[in-house]
Amino acid sequence: MKQADAIVIGGGIIGLSLALRLRDSYRSVLVLERHEPASEATFAAGGMIANCDPHTPETLQSLADASAAMFPDFVRELEAESGETIDLRDAGTIAQFSGEDAPRHGAVRKLTTTDLKRLEPSLHLTGAAWLLPELCVDPRGLAKALLKACRKRGVDFATGSEATEVLTAGGRTIGVRTTHASYHSPIVANCAGAWAAKILPLGIPTRPVKGQMVCVVPQAGVAHDGPLIKHVVRTPEVYIIPRSDGRILLGATVEEAGFDKKVNPMTVQQLYQAGVKLAPALSNTRIHDAWAGLRPGSPDDLPILGETSILGYFAATGHYRDGIMLAPVTATVMSELISGAKPQLELAAFSPLRFA
Repeated sequence: MKQADAIVIGGGIIGLSLALRLRDSYRSVLVLERHEPASEATFAAGGMIANCDPHTPETLQSLADASAAMFPDFVRELEAESGETIDLRDAGTIAQFSGEDAPRHGAVRKLTTTDLKRLEPSLHLTGAAWLLPELCVDPRGLAKALLKACRKRGVDFATGSEATEVLTAGGRTIGVRTTHASYHSPIVANCAGAWAAKILPLGIPTRPVKGQMVCVVPQAGVAHDGPLIKHVVRTPEVYIIPRSDGRILLGATVEEAGFDKKVNPMTVQQLYQAGVKLAPALSNTRIHDAWAGLRPGSPDDLPILGETSILGYFAATGHYRDGIMLAPVTATVMSELISGAKPQLELAAFSPLRFA
């Protein structure tokens, strides 16, 4: 059996971030990825750091705020180590919520009609709207830099084979079996996202939650003064995420569809039309791409973080729609826990043992 001091199952944003931090404590860290790193939920994500969303469960709020605060330094660290430039935007989010919902954060600002016209002239919003001091990152660029940083620090990768079982002896972890090989390690972290439940012997209860998204770009030959949209815009019907290179993302559906990742042309058109209705300037765009990803949901919609009933076997999954946002803090607290230190944030509410 090939050996490593610590094995991370899953090469998405959570697995890569954790592997990077584990290299501070372990001589050899191996990432096992069924396809290519960052090719599943991370590749499909919008990248909103939505820690001001009033729908964030109160139990999760401290973790979300801590992770959002870590993000600028996290990005600077990865840029310095990888040589990549990461598209981290801080213009904020213009948000409208259903019913009487309002953001709980004190730093948010309720917008007047004049404010809206000044901040985002092309928006057609009626009713209460808020400016949230949130960040937004391009997950694909973030993952590219993270992958380079991991390799530079000596993290090893085994791709193209699926982890099927965590091997145990006497109630302790001794390694991982994949469809092609077996690997020995006393430490294993299951960061397999929507696929975490498939790994024996424990059924870590994640499920895939499908999300479809559309990318539009300005039509060639159509003149416009500056970017069409400057802020992330979030409403109950659709959200709009601008990228610094001119791309604009429209999303996203929430579908209980198993592991189906097919893109529905009708859904693509519905998202596009919802975006144009919200921001008519988007009528001067064309659909460039569309895709679907599988978010890892959990039974109570909270992450699953901590040691399992098997000594040395840890879970860091179930982040649902918040995987990008929670990556820095998850990597920090889980690396502390795995290394034997007391995590700087309380994790009891997220323990895998709550589903025992």
